[in-house]
Amino acid sequence: MHKKKNTSPKIYVQIRKMLLLGIVIALGLSLGVSFLLNLIQESRSRDQTLSSAAQVAANTPVLMEDIHHTQATEYIRRTVRNVPSIDVFAVYDKSGAPVAFYDLASGADDPALLTSLSESVMAWFTAGNDTMLYNGEAPSGTDRCAYAAIYSSEGELTGFVMVGIYMRSIQMMVLRMLLFHLLACVVALIAGSLLSLRLSRNIKEELLGYEPDAFRKLFLQRMDILDALDEGLLAIDENKCVTYLNRAASEILQIDQSAALRQPLKAVYPRSSIPRVMRTGLPEYNISLESITHVSVLSDRIPLWHNGKIEGAVAIFRNRTEVTKLAQDLTGVQHIVEALRAYTHEFTNKLHVILGLLQLGDIQHAEAYVLRITETRAQSIGYISDRIQDPSVAALLIGKAYRAAELDILFTLDPASTLHGNGQYLPVTGLITVLGNLIENSFDAMRGAPADVPSEVTVSIREGAHGLLLSVDDTGPGMTEEVKQHIFERGFSTKGDGRGTGLALVQDIIETYNGTIRVESDLGVGTSFIITLTDHT
Repeated sequence: MHKKKNTSPKIYVQIRKMLLLGIVIALGLSLGVSFLLNLIQESRSRDQTLSSAAQVAANTPVLMEDIHHTQATEYIRRTVRNVPSIDVFAVYDKSGAPVAFYDLASGADDPALLTSLSESVMAWFTAGNDTMLYNGEAPSGTDRCAYAAIYSSEGELTGFVMVGIYMRSIQMMVLRMLLFHLLACVVALIAGSLLSLRLSRNIKEELLGYEPDAFRKLFLQRMDILDALDEGLLAIDENKCVTYLNRAASEILQIDQSAALRQPLKAVYPRSSIPRVMRTGLPEYNISLESITHVSVLSDRIPLWHNGKIEGAVAIFRNRTEVTKLAQDLTGVQHIVEALRAYTHEFTNKLHVILGLLQLGDIQHAEAYVLRITETRAQSIGYISDRIQDPSVAALLIGKAYRAAELDILFTLDPASTLHGNGQYLPVTGLITVLGNLIENSFDAMRGAPADVPSEVTVSIREGAHGLLLSVDDTGPGMTEEVKQHIFERGFSTKGDGRGTGLALVQDIIETYNGTIRVESDLGVGTSFIITLTDHT
């Protein structure tokens, strides 16, 4: 488990500052654009409101009937006070002279304060236009004005109306908009600060508390350590692309280290079965890679989980070439020693025979006996060595032949047997384990064979281009169907306690290398174990 390191939080402060700066710039741009658009929209809305107010006032019955009536002045005063978007309201007669007026700011209502309308304004309406926005005739202090013509019920032009808004009203509107945007900016800054703080904390947790430069240094150191390992490491992601390959794996798999990164696994290692653990979700250990022939390799494959989801897999390759060779050498020596022990024991008996013949003075028979047994043993050893190329397996069979002679069992190697000894279908260590256990099992079975039945054990090893066939046959008493169903169970034995592991081990080895094992047994006839192995990856 990694421990978080207490380091200076400089980088995380910088991250927060950069995030805040980015947020401020983004807010400034967005709020500036928003403010400008709102200002334009408000300006259009204000002009529309003024034009509508002027048009509505021009169509008011009290003004259409008589613009000089006292009710007209009262109507003007009431309209300005009640409509928020109007600060000034004025009425002109058809000659352009002011006849009524009210200013909301000063409360003035003397028409004499206004100048007459210009000819250009009146010409605009004489041409048949309804309203106009024009500031040239606006009273002092008015920022924006709208004009409309008043027509009597008979359609005769009787006067004009003017509604206006002061600059202070526009300034208040702009101030309100500005305050709103500033408030939104403050809220956004607070939210951004909280988000940046949370983001920096998440980054800090992802980096295990390390500063990026320290994390980078640590990462590179560990990469160097992984690259220096004798065990090969290969990692793939959820898309089955290579994400890491160390030096040892590159040498074992004979793959270019730099060219393999980010490439599909099938492209760089077509016969790999690493993705299988991503499908099953179960790790696999001590898998022998027979697809790699130049070295002996054991592999572990482990799926990589994150938040309950498989995001890849890692494979560990252990080069066991030297260990396997040593084991084969030691195993061969062991079987040779066993063969010599049995050979010595048997020849001790033969020497006793020779000694007896010499004591009887029958020298001629003694010489013939010595020549016969010497030739027989030489032929037996040569017979096995010619067909079995692997010395360890040959030593095993020679040892078992002498062991059979001790037990008075006829041990035969099928003349059609052949073994190249390259471990294409089953490694030599596995082959020795399988044959050794099956032959010993047959020897044990002979103890229960009827006395009148010849005790024979026949071994056949046939290796071809498409597979390997092994069979061990005996002429023992055979097995019942019930016994056949349990013989591969670990701990099951008909020979007493402490037995029952040999056949279980045989089955484990055959299943590991995708082989099949078949048992044929008849009571009073004998038993045959037939094993078939084909090429596998």
